[in-house]
Amino acid sequence: MPDGGSDDRDWQAVIGRALAFLCLAQADLRDKGLAEQTLFLEGLGLTRKEAAAMLGSTAASLTELISKSKKKKGGKGGAKKKGKK
Repeated sequence: MPDGGSDDRDWQAVIGRALAFLCLAQADLRDKGLAEQTLFLEGLGLTRKEAAAMLGSTAASLTELISKSKKKKGGKGGAKKKGKK
């Protein structure tokens, strides 16, 4: 939306991040862990770096937390059970 003025801020991005934060609060995820909040924000289209800035963390830290939470839950890649024939 820049109109050639001296204001270089991308207001659509600012509004998008503000709405993402409001969605996070409305979904009652502010009391959950950072991994859950990060995955929610990424689902809304934010990058991990943007989510980290919003949550007061770093992208590397959030990546580590998400990795640990997936390992704790068992992660993906388990053996599949065969169905009955």
